[in-house]
Amino acid sequence: MKSWLILLSGFLIWTVHFFGLYGIGEFAPNAGWVIALTLVCIAANLVALYCLLRLRADEHFSVWRRFIARGGVGLSLLAVVWQSLPALAQ
Repeated sequence: MKSWLILLSGFLIWTVHFFGLYGIGEFAPNAGWVIALTLVCIAANLVALYCLLRLRADEHFSVWRRFIARGGVGLSLLAVVWQSLPALAQ
């Protein structure tokens, strides 16, 4: 279970951001809420990245798991910023 959480940490944060933006756009269209949600998700991604950098990599599976998870967190950071750009451009 811990390996799945490590591997999917970035994608889970991205999912929260995606559905949060959908809810904000549907029920309370306000750029302030979008900025707040985006900053929270960026902070969560940075915390996840910090935790991933502190993981021990003493065997091949640990190295691979950390490498894949860091890629997912990086993709999540890019996606969170990219998804919030239309709301910030208004």
